[in-house]
Amino acid sequence: MANAQEEYKLTGSSVKIDGTSTLHNWTADVTKVSGKLAMSDHGGGVNLSSVNIEMDVYSIKSDKGSTMETNIYNALKAKSNPKITFQLTKVNSISGTLADLTAVVSGNLTIAGTTKAVDLTVKGKQKANGAIEFSGSKKLKMTTFNVKPPTFMFGAMKTGDDVTITFSATFTK
Repeated sequence: MANAQEEYKLTGSSVKIDGTSTLHNWTADVTKVSGKLAMSDHGGGVNLSSVNIEMDVYSIKSDKGSTMETNIYNALKAKSNPKITFQLTKVNSISGTLADLTAVVSGNLTIAGTTKAVDLTVKGKQKANGAIEFSGSKKLKMTTFNVKPPTFMFGAMKTGDDVTITFSATFTK
């Protein structure tokens, strides 16, 4: 007999974007993230039925300062698309228990107004307080989402197309 799905709310997160340019590597952190998920734990097996994550583009803060942040906001078309979202569409596999699980999921990732299907492998573990923490990383090409990699100084400096998103998300009932 399966347990009913329980709703969890995102209560803590860390989202880091790493990229390159002709001048230096760069890092940016997303400081405003919200979301929820629904899952059940039945006899040691975990069933994940929904995940929705929303990130505020204007909350992205770069280690290279405000000029880089402005270029990021412009590249991500933040005025017309102020959110980056992920919505689970399918659980491809899930193994382990809440104490230590691995899930391979598919979902729709929307960046700068363009939605693409992506696959993610995430690790999960239940913390002592009952919260569930998921973590993982994903390499993406900006151009896949119709984002033109920013250039600076009249094109003398160019950012690379590849970025790596590293995330950790804690959900609490």
